[in-house]
Amino acid sequence: MVEIGIIPEPKKILPGGEECAGHVIREKKLNPAFGEEEYRLQLKADGIWIEGGSEKACLYAEMSLEQIRLQCGEDLPCLTVEDSPEYSWRAFHIDCARHFIPAEELKKMIRMAAHFKFNKFHWHFSDDQGWRIECRRYPLLHEVGAVQKGDHMGNYDSEETEDRYYTRDQVREIVAYCKELGVEVIPEVDMPGHVTALLAAYPQYGGRGEQIPVETRAGIFRDILCAGKEETFEFIEGLLEDLLELFPGTYFHIGGDEAPKEYWSSCPLCRKRMEEEGLSTLQELQGYVENRITAYLKSRGRTVIVWNEAAYGGNLDPDTIVQLWTEDKENRLGAHMEKGGSAVISIVKNCYCDYPYGITSLQDVYELDVRPEGLEKAEKGILGTECLIWTEHIRDMEKLETMCWPRYAASAEAGWCGQKRPGYVSFEGRMKRLFPVFERYGIHAEKVSGWVPPKEEAERQKAEFEKNFSAEDRQEVEKMQEII
Repeated sequence: MVEIGIIPEPKKILPGGEECAGHVIREKKLNPAFGEEEYRLQLKADGIWIEGGSEKACLYAEMSLEQIRLQCGEDLPCLTVEDSPEYSWRAFHIDCARHFIPAEELKKMIRMAAHFKFNKFHWHFSDDQGWRIECRRYPLLHEVGAVQKGDHMGNYDSEETEDRYYTRDQVREIVAYCKELGVEVIPEVDMPGHVTALLAAYPQYGGRGEQIPVETRAGIFRDILCAGKEETFEFIEGLLEDLLELFPGTYFHIGGDEAPKEYWSSCPLCRKRMEEEGLSTLQELQGYVENRITAYLKSRGRTVIVWNEAAYGGNLDPDTIVQLWTEDKENRLGAHMEKGGSAVISIVKNCYCDYPYGITSLQDVYELDVRPEGLEKAEKGILGTECLIWTEHIRDMEKLETMCWPRYAASAEAGWCGQKRPGYVSFEGRMKRLFPVFERYGIHAEKVSGWVPPKEEAERQKAEFEKNFSAEDRQEVEKMQEII
C-alpha cells in the first residue's frame, strides 16, 4: 500500500487490498454506536463508505478523504481509517481587535482550520486597541471603540486611522459558516482589564470615570472596569445580552488576564464592595467580578471560560473553565480543578504563534505538554488545547497566514492525539506530503525551510522581533504585572 499521511494522525489505517478504490461515495450514515466525533472511512474497489457518530464526525471522514486524494490522485488505495480524538476541545484563536481581519480572510482561516479537524474558534474581537463588532444596545462601542487613531505597536509608527468592525450580519454569517464546518464559535469580551476601547466609548464604567482614547500602543494598561459601581454590572449584562443574540453556542470567554488593580486599591466603592462581600484581597475582588458575570451567563445557559489569572483569588466558580496560558506559580489552577473545575491548555511557549518560528518553532508547537507540571493528576479535567495568534505585530493577511500555518496544524494533532502523538519526525514528514493543501485553500504557509530555523537564523529572528519592545515598554509592563 502507498504510504498515506493524514493530519491529525488517525488511530488506525488498515490496508484493504491491492486493487485501486472507487471514487464515488456510496454511503454516508450516522452510527449511534460511535462517539460524537468518531468516524470510519472505507475505500473499497466499488466505492467509498463513510460513517460517523455525528454529522461533524462524517465531515472529519471527508477531510481525511480529501488528504488521501491529495496524495494519491486518481489511484486511490483500498484502506480503512478508524479514528476519534483524545480531547474534545481543539480550539484555534484569532485576535481581530489589535488589527482588523476582514470577514473573507477570517472565513478562509476557519476553512483551513476545519480541514485539520479543529472544532472551536475562539474569536477575540475586543481589546484595548479596538472593539470590532457592531453593538445594537451600546452603539458607541463600534462608533467610538473601533476607531484607532494611529498604530504605534512595537517599532511600527503610523498615524493612519483604523475604524473597521464586523456588522451584525457579518457576524451571523461567520457563525453560520463555522457551524457548517463543525466549528463552534467562542466569543471573548475581556473583563475587567483590556477594556480601553470599551471605556473610550463608555468611560463612566471605568476606575477613573474619565474620557480616554482607544489605545494605539501594545501593552498592559491601568484602566479597568470599576468593581464597586453597580451600574458596571448592569452595563455588562446589557452588553452580553446584545452579544448572545449573535453567538448561540455553549461557551463564552470573559477574559480576566492582565488586569492591574491600581485604581481598585484606591477606589472607595471597590473597597466598600470588598467589605460587603467579605473579600480580603484585590485578587478575590476580581474573582467576585468574574463570578457575577459568570452567574449571569449561566442563567442564559452558557459555560464561561477565563484566563488563568482570574483564578488567582482562589474563589472562582468551580464550573468555570480556566485557560492556562502563563506560569501559575501557586498552582491556583490545580486548586480550582480539585474543586471540580476544568482547563484548556494553551501555554505561551508552545501555543502562541505570533512569535517568529525562531522563538516558537513548528516542533515547539507540536511538542506541547497537554498535562503540564502540577496537573498530572487532573487529566480528567483537561478538556484539550488551543493555539493562538495575537495581531499587535501582524498587519497584513499573508503574514497572518504564514505565522499560523503549518503551526496550527501541529496544534491540531496535539489536541487530537494528546500524549499518543507519533512524534515530530512523523508529523513533519506527513506535513511535507500534505503541504499542497495550503495552496488549494489559498493559504500562504511558512515554507519547509523555516519550520525549525537553525540556531543562527533563530537568533536573528529573535533579535529582530525584540526590536518591538523598548526598555521603557518592558519596564512599564513589569510595573503593571506587579499590580495585577
